[in-house]
Amino acid sequence: MPPDVPVEDITSLGARTSPGQPMVRRACVIRADLGPALEFATGNGKVRAMFPIEGGVARGAGWSARILPGGADFAVLLPDGAYEIEARYCLELDDGTPIMVTNAGRMVPQPDGSYAGRTRAVLEVADGPHRALGDAVYFGTALAEAGDEAHVYIELWEAPV
Repeated sequence: MPPDVPVEDITSLGARTSPGQPMVRRACVIRADLGPALEFATGNGKVRAMFPIEGGVARGAGWSARILPGGADFAVLLPDGAYEIEARYCLELDDGTPIMVTNAGRMVPQPDGSYAGRTRAVLEVADGPHRALGDAVYFGTALAEAGDEAHVYIELWEAPV
């Protein structure tokens, strides 16, 4: 379907009302610091990649965190040059609160040599003052700039319910 043709809302399927288009707001920004990538062809013809996450920083409204070393972004190289990705890493907020982040999506090569992507993220947060971070639904944008293999930049957008 062409992108300029509007899609009907759920009332066309029998719902009495539609909740409408969700609003999103920037929830946080992240810079993941990467180590050297490992990329290899598997026996079944896939090309796998592992980008180790060695650190980084994250900032949101009223909080900041460091990325703990030990996470990784696991990827599959697709025939079109894009990567299907799934990153798992831990944040530690300045007050010591741990957060496990799972961020999955797709990174697509751009004409300038960078990769841009869209992701969905889940934050698992300990009970306490930051618990609400784990209740949100997140949509992410990601950027790996051309010539910079040491960083990936992510913006997480929250869709309040």
